[in-house]
Amino acid sequence: MINKGFISLLILSLLFGCAVDDDPKLPSVEERVSEAKNNLLETLTGAANGWRLAYRPTNETGTFLILMDFNTDGTVRIQSDVAANNGEFRDHVVTYRVDIAQGTELIMETYGVFHYLFELEQNTFGAEFEFIFVGETGNTLGFVSKTDAGFSLSDVSTIVFEPAAASDVNLITEDAVNFLRQGVFRRDNLGGTGGIGHFNFSIPANNHTFSATFDLDRRKVKFIGIAEGSDEASIVATNNVKTLDLESTFSLANESVVLEQPQTITFGGSTYQINQIPIGNFSTSQASFCAGQQETITNLSGTAGFGDFTASSSLFQSSNSFQPAPNDVYGINPFFIYNEQDSSIFEDIEAVFPGAVAFQWYYNLDLADSVLNAVGWVTLDEFNNADFYLRGFDVVQTGNLLQMTFNGKDLITNDNATPEELAGLDQLTDRIFSGGSVYVLEIVNQGGLFEFYNPCNQYKGFLLP
Repeated sequence: MINKGFISLLILSLLFGCAVDDDPKLPSVEERVSEAKNNLLETLTGAANGWRLAYRPTNETGTFLILMDFNTDGTVRIQSDVAANNGEFRDHVVTYRVDIAQGTELIMETYGVFHYLFELEQNTFGAEFEFIFVGETGNTLGFVSKTDAGFSLSDVSTIVFEPAAASDVNLITEDAVNFLRQGVFRRDNLGGTGGIGHFNFSIPANNHTFSATFDLDRRKVKFIGIAEGSDEASIVATNNVKTLDLESTFSLANESVVLEQPQTITFGGSTYQINQIPIGNFSTSQASFCAGQQETITNLSGTAGFGDFTASSSLFQSSNSFQPAPNDVYGINPFFIYNEQDSSIFEDIEAVFPGAVAFQWYYNLDLADSVLNAVGWVTLDEFNNADFYLRGFDVVQTGNLLQMTFNGKDLITNDNATPEELAGLDQLTDRIFSGGSVYVLEIVNQGGLFEFYNPCNQYKGFLLP
């Protein structure tokens, strides 16, 4: 968030900080340093109800609500709407200090919510726990992220501390965060936090359902599709689906998801304006995504600006960008295929295909005389010669549900394939795709990464275009 007033103060502070101290009537540098530190400390600790911070680490993220109450003993009580680590950051105390280095700095010393955000995405998330003070405007305090100090002024994010009211603690959501977290069916195996919630919002009045994913770390929502029907069965039967690609950052307040870029969805003669989504009491129930298998889902009923709705966590989405476009090839290192215990099956793959370097998924690949849908493995020998072992399938896709039937139209480029390799191809693919249906979920904000999940045996894998 860029604030030109605070940036101007920063420029002036840098200019005056470089002035030559040649007037003997001025206080010494040590005295001015001490005064600057004491003034900020007195201001921070003097707020009756502490400070409120609507924190956006970068312009690409949504907003986190953080309340801070500074004490004179060097501790600060922090309350936030960050629900990670089993609620550790909802209400915690850390130590802080005010120091002078690149300016007057506020530093959070012990681990807390700012450090957690800083460490996201391997320390590239854009958050900070060291802030440079740039001045006061009215009753607000302005800071800039210390790690932004070396960038151009257009890249510097300004953090504004506002005096908190005693009632601000009521703005911190619990139900909203807890509800969104119920849409996380699995933690991904790539080292992420698994904070992506998948939901369907059914609008009974018009028999429409839109699907959305909520990234709790980045505070971003993506609307991925809308369809005719109220549940998976009716949507699959009708197959009247519109793919969406709408995104917004969001904040959480008063148990609602508040879109920072409101979105409009038009479908089947209806228009839906989505500004915020209230989250009230919710309940759980059982649903089947595979015959004989049950998953716990979370349900909610409410009323928003787009009408009365019911929302449910779900593997099913009315659409996503995993689509059968011409010549689509997806692949991943074969290590990234997992069994129901979240353990890689790479050793089993390598036992059949020594030298396996990739798992590949061909979707509607245009061959000379046919179209190929196939899954399988690529191997390299000691001379870097590649062989392909691909098993063909027929597929019906509705939304993100793929119903697959192996059809015997295999593509084996190794003329000397052994009976063990041919049998192993069938055995491995039967094992991964047991039951014949998988759900493909987009791992948002990860460069086009998808996860396929088999609810019949809880096998899963990752794919990149």
